[in-house]
Amino acid sequence: MAPQSFKGFKAALEKHSNRDQVVERDQVARTAEQTIMSGPETIKTTLTLPQLPQPLRIQETPVNVAPSSDTTDAINDEPLPKSKTQTSETLEEFQEKLPTLLQHILDHEASPNVGQPCACQVPNANRTTRCYDCQFYEISCSDCFIRSHANLPTHWAEVWDSDRGFFVRHDIATLKPDISSINLGHAGLPCLSRYATNLVFHVIDTNGIHTTKIRFCICKGNPNRVDQLMRARLFPATINQPTTAFSFQVLHQFHIHHLESKESAYDFIGSLRRLTDNAFPQHIADPSSQFRMVMRIWRLLTAMKRSGQAHGIDSYLTHRREGNLIVHCPACPDPHINMEPGWERTPDDLGHLQQTQLTADGNHHSNKYRKNTDPDDISLYEGKAYFPNDLEYREYVKNLPKNIPEKLGDCDHLNALNKQDRKKFKNMDITGIVCIQCSHIFIKSTVDLQLGEKFANTDYAISHAIRNTKRLGSPPSEIYRDFIKKAPRKGSYDIACGFSVNAASRFEEKFPEELDFIEGMTWLIPLVHVQNHKDNCTYLFSSAYIEGAGHFHGETAEMPWVELNQLAPQTRQMNNGHRQDTIIDHHSHWNWAKMSNMAATLYNEVERAKELFLEKHATFKTLCALYADKVTMWNQMDRRPRMGDDREVQSVYRQNEKKVPSQSRIYHSLLAELKSMPKPTLQITVPSFLNEALLISANQREILARIKASKTKSELPASLEDLRDRLRNRIDNWHKLQKDIMPQVGDVVAQQAISGKFADSPEREVLYIPSDFSVAQRIKYGLIELGEHERRFHEGAAYDSVVKVRILRKSVDAMRRRKKKQDRGQQNNTRSSGQIHDLEAIRDLHIDDYSAARSAMISLGLSPNDPTFPPLTLDDTFRKPTHLKRAVGDSRMTDGRLWTMTGVTGGTRRVGSSSAAGPSTSRVSPSQVFGTQIIQKKRRLSPGTKTGAKGKKRRIDANTSRSTQAGNETSEPRPDGWIWRFKPGKKMSDEELQEWMDDGDRVQWFRTEAEMQRWREEWEFKQADFMRTIATFQRMSSVWGELSTISSTPGPVAYANKQSAMYQEMERRAKELFSKAGYSHLIDLDDRKILADYIREERAKEEYLIPELSNTEPRTSPAMFSDSDSDDYITSDDD
Repeated sequence: MAPQSFKGFKAALEKHSNRDQVVERDQVARTAEQTIMSGPETIKTTLTLPQLPQPLRIQETPVNVAPSSDTTDAINDEPLPKSKTQTSETLEEFQEKLPTLLQHILDHEASPNVGQPCACQVPNANRTTRCYDCQFYEISCSDCFIRSHANLPTHWAEVWDSDRGFFVRHDIATLKPDISSINLGHAGLPCLSRYATNLVFHVIDTNGIHTTKIRFCICKGNPNRVDQLMRARLFPATINQPTTAFSFQVLHQFHIHHLESKESAYDFIGSLRRLTDNAFPQHIADPSSQFRMVMRIWRLLTAMKRSGQAHGIDSYLTHRREGNLIVHCPACPDPHINMEPGWERTPDDLGHLQQTQLTADGNHHSNKYRKNTDPDDISLYEGKAYFPNDLEYREYVKNLPKNIPEKLGDCDHLNALNKQDRKKFKNMDITGIVCIQCSHIFIKSTVDLQLGEKFANTDYAISHAIRNTKRLGSPPSEIYRDFIKKAPRKGSYDIACGFSVNAASRFEEKFPEELDFIEGMTWLIPLVHVQNHKDNCTYLFSSAYIEGAGHFHGETAEMPWVELNQLAPQTRQMNNGHRQDTIIDHHSHWNWAKMSNMAATLYNEVERAKELFLEKHATFKTLCALYADKVTMWNQMDRRPRMGDDREVQSVYRQNEKKVPSQSRIYHSLLAELKSMPKPTLQITVPSFLNEALLISANQREILARIKASKTKSELPASLEDLRDRLRNRIDNWHKLQKDIMPQVGDVVAQQAISGKFADSPEREVLYIPSDFSVAQRIKYGLIELGEHERRFHEGAAYDSVVKVRILRKSVDAMRRRKKKQDRGQQNNTRSSGQIHDLEAIRDLHIDDYSAARSAMISLGLSPNDPTFPPLTLDDTFRKPTHLKRAVGDSRMTDGRLWTMTGVTGGTRRVGSSSAAGPSTSRVSPSQVFGTQIIQKKRRLSPGTKTGAKGKKRRIDANTSRSTQAGNETSEPRPDGWIWRFKPGKKMSDEELQEWMDDGDRVQWFRTEAEMQRWREEWEFKQADFMRTIATFQRMSSVWGELSTISSTPGPVAYANKQSAMYQEMERRAKELFSKAGYSHLIDLDDRKILADYIREERAKEEYLIPELSNTEPRTSPAMFSDSDSDDYITSDDD
């Protein structure tokens, strides 16, 4: 019988101790609260819930009978029941009730009161008619139904058909002859004029399409149908003698559905036809064409109402473009609306507080087919929204010179852009759009593309975005001129390296009024897109290295594409006017969604920015203490990039590639040290002896890893036996040398050989080098000095393992990216998966090598808590590469402790023979870090297997990836991988070696400083955004309040009051969140202070000071480079 577990014993004990008992829980009263809000009143009620059901009585068991072995085994072997999810439990509850629920649904097909006398007590008036749309309407006679629905004209009447035995749906107008369901002009009552007639009308409401009758009021003469329909909240399909109308509700409902779900007008009308008659929808009228046209007008009217144009808001916001229908960003700097008084005093080094940030990006999904459409059907917005005036824009494109060279610069990304496949634009006259947005993801402007994305298109989009912020035809105000002069601007574009070269000259020629805005622009490349550019672009255009950029990564430009790409299948089939109107409507909806949630967004962003700044500050402060002897010199280097003689950008954030030190260097260093000794205490063969011992140990671990990978097989592969034979010969030859070097341990070695314990498994044999003995044994056998030399070898081996793990980890990441991008088909993917697994196995083996070297050093006297050689895990190996350009997500990540602690990578000891006083420790420079920059996905194949060409699984050989025999498949990276661009030198002096390591430390220090500075700027910038958002809401509430006083009719007054209250609530919510984040002191500033003053005070706090930098300031002089090249500095806005 299997031993009984504690859980099994406890279960059996409880089962038998509770015999003949009823286990009851305490019956605590269970209640539920219900809250009902009715107008200003709130009513709370408490309901008592039924008690939980009692458990069943447990079956009686004899007292003196112990649990049988069968029972115990059942308790031990029975698996615990798997807990169900809430969804599963709810579905099961519904499944149990399916018959009851179905019966309730079927009960509604009839009524038990059919045929009974109606409550009106009119003779022969029986209950025959009920309402399909009213919730609790009691079945009545037809006359009572008509009277009760005088103001509910689109409700469906269901009349009982006694002959056929079911309810039949009717429009109200069909219940009696000579009546209309909709009576206009008399509060639902029919007009009594003898000239009034009932007209057949199609009315479309949310519950279906009604063929009904309408009675217009003609008491005052010939009726104005449009006016009477609009007063009844019915939108006419035409202006002249309409016969079709749409309820405001159905227009509003489709508008929201279309914006949120991208439901097409055709599908929406189709659903209404099926709501009317799901069996024969083809018999129902199809008003799709009228509906599409009406919706275009409805969108425009809604935009005019919400923007304030219907109230004359231009007379209050005189600085904006007249008649504009744009939803503006509340956080972007606007000197007329939301910038604090005295912002002009903001110092240059805090200019990012008043910074305008724009992004540009193209989308080739929002295209349009070339169709034979009405050329006069243009956008109803007429250039007053995000798209410019279509006629003016087409004239601009038409007059552009032919074959303008777009490639300006040597970046390969521009070559790829020019070589894009033109076939994808076949039969299209519009191939996409270019959008200009701000960093808060508000769309500013959009223009159409014609056969690719040209600089001229983006120029016009930027120009239109600028024009939307100022009154055209009027000279710019003094406030605007100061804003352009003093407030910095950043522009992000994925081809900025080429676009920015002649941007100023193009604007001077085509858009001279916007030239001043462009001249002060600093250009960036989005942080994801810059990965596809030449490395030079990273150091010239990456926001990570540009002062004042904050965390302006620029990739937000692609976020609206998620919505527009869903809309594209509809808009590409429209004529251009309808297409632009639809896209404009979605742009406004996107912007409004951002505005309504702006306070919550800024709250999250300011909290995140502060958190990351504090994290980066702590890391940078640690590095300053770590490199205290170099920080003063580094801090005086110029942060600006410079073009070298080889046309490669030189920067403090970039490292030159040099040779990497290795275990062989430690070996040769020790040889040189021994030769230099006047009376060497050890033979010259000691380095060879120790070096061979470490290589044998590595070989043993390799074979053990292969055995572990083959554990599922009944027999080990023949290759393993061959490796064992070779290892045995190698160990035997090494033991011969051991007799001369370590004769005092001969008895211990002999005892192991005589036992024969490891005769067939040499991979487990103990070599008995100094680290295999305790301290007392090393003293006994006189192995102290030899142990010191062994420890130095283990330090070198640990260094080698760290470097190899870095390289392999980066190789795996590179191969994963290549696999995802290039491999197609099962065979290619399977082959790549096998290669990746090979590298992962080797990576894990080198981690084991490091752990073995560390264990040996601990045996030789190293403290287990020594920070020089901490435990190594995959998480600890992460570090953002210093020899590679910055990768996506670097600013949110922190290097693993392996890279931020002193020791093997910290530079506290030197490598080589220069230190004769004690053993030297090798050090890894940050330049050879190949840490991953992406989150690894879980492997789909099981460990140790991969699929061959024919789909058969085979075992992975850990040595396969290092095989150099001809014809063997290797898992080394492809020739175009990064590893083949690494160019190690053949000779390197100790001084050069130390310089190389210091250079890597420098790059790490500067990049960490840049990350800290960018997140500090982002933190400060978000505080300014919050203040501007509050000011915008306050100003807009005030403007709408003033608009309510100048309107002459109640409707516009009520709407203006509602808008004013809405912005007032947005202001209150923003202030509440700003205070919650800890910035209540910035809501109402002191009259003598501006935000920059508070930022200065915050920066001066003691916790942000770094002692190593207290006496130095960053220089702008070319301290890093020669004076002869001091004029070659580059900025991202250079022409």
